[in-house]
Amino acid sequence: MTSRFHWRYAFTQLTLLLVCTSTITTELYACTTAVISGKVTADGRPLLWKNRDTSSNLHNEVAVIEGGKFQAVAVVNAGERKTVWMGVNEAGFCIENSLSKDLAIKGGASGPGNGTIMRMALQTCKTVADFQKLLEETNQTGRSTVANYGVIDAHGGAGLFETGPKTFKFFDANDPQVAPNGYIVRSNFATTARKIGANPKPEQLEEIYSSDRFLCACRTLESCRSDELISLQEVVRNCARDLSDDSGVPYPGSVNGSPGSLPEILSTKNTISRTTTVSAAVFHGVKPGEDPKLTTMWTMLGDPKFSIAVPTFPIGSVQDDLTDEKGGEIGEIAISLRDWNMTADKESIVTTSLPDIWQDVWPVEDLLLDRTLAAKQRWATEGVSLKEVKNLQEKAAEAAMQAMEKELLEAKEAALAQPAPLAPQF
Repeated sequence: MTSRFHWRYAFTQLTLLLVCTSTITTELYACTTAVISGKVTADGRPLLWKNRDTSSNLHNEVAVIEGGKFQAVAVVNAGERKTVWMGVNEAGFCIENSLSKDLAIKGGASGPGNGTIMRMALQTCKTVADFQKLLEETNQTGRSTVANYGVIDAHGGAGLFETGPKTFKFFDANDPQVAPNGYIVRSNFATTARKIGANPKPEQLEEIYSSDRFLCACRTLESCRSDELISLQEVVRNCARDLSDDSGVPYPGSVNGSPGSLPEILSTKNTISRTTTVSAAVFHGVKPGEDPKLTTMWTMLGDPKFSIAVPTFPIGSVQDDLTDEKGGEIGEIAISLRDWNMTADKESIVTTSLPDIWQDVWPVEDLLLDRTLAAKQRWATEGVSLKEVKNLQEKAAEAAMQAMEKELLEAKEAALAQPAPLAPQF
């Protein structure tokens, strides 16, 4: 691996970053999500994807969620279990969300909020229909939700609920009238609040916040669909790591871009993978009749373009590399790599390191995907051994951690090899 960390630049940026930090107080929300029917996936299993963006909860972890009808694993804010931001339970029910403030009502609302509702759903819901019943019940008792909830289950269910404090609207990803391409994409607006159709056209989205990411995600999924069927690998790599400009064109040298070199400084204001992306997950469901515990949450802690996808199954355990009250270790390494390559305004990335990181990390990720998918297919036909599932989960996290530790060590060594910054002149 080539020397890639520019110490002088990083020193200057770090100084400026410390100065700027105290002035940045606005909460950012830029989550991008998709629900994909098993009718259009390569193996017939549904997919659910979310890139989570926030400026106030940088440190995430994967945690076991207990205390309900079903046990679950979920991505949470480090050290906090009362709310979850995406997860899967042992019944194979998966849920994620994107914030949609246009669903708010005058006078505000009380009751469980976005993350609390998802925790309740993981603890009590087996199917998409169960989640709809939960929303019907809380329509009466009250919610403080403003969210688009994407859900899949172990029985073929796949859809999205645009959910306000007292109402919701369901969009079925299996219905060709609702999802003609077999998927439903959302960013941070609700079609019901905007009084537009389930699949809005670009001209209907002018002046709407996050419409650029919505259109970019649709284009990315369409490019995956050009091979007729969408694969788990494509969503993990091509959707979660998208780097497109403000017109929706992927930058040359990026995973979706044309051959070439990335720009030296890359703004992430309009990309799906942003400097504010704190985690991402792609849920790989099961076919009806398969063991729901084979449902897999592929989690990327930290900024996905600096991280690696790791599989976790809803079997009641999480590997140490993913869980810690101060943030899962794999994610903390990704945060360090991102911070060392971020501009002072926190909106752009110095891309010098990215190609080498991808060259090192993505082959490991490919191996984890291939081995896990092969094992999952074998277990689906021959029967599930939970001991084998746990062992695969442990080995995958171990390999992912080794890959990330290698990146951290090489970044430090490259930094130390650079000449020390010149002393300031007075």
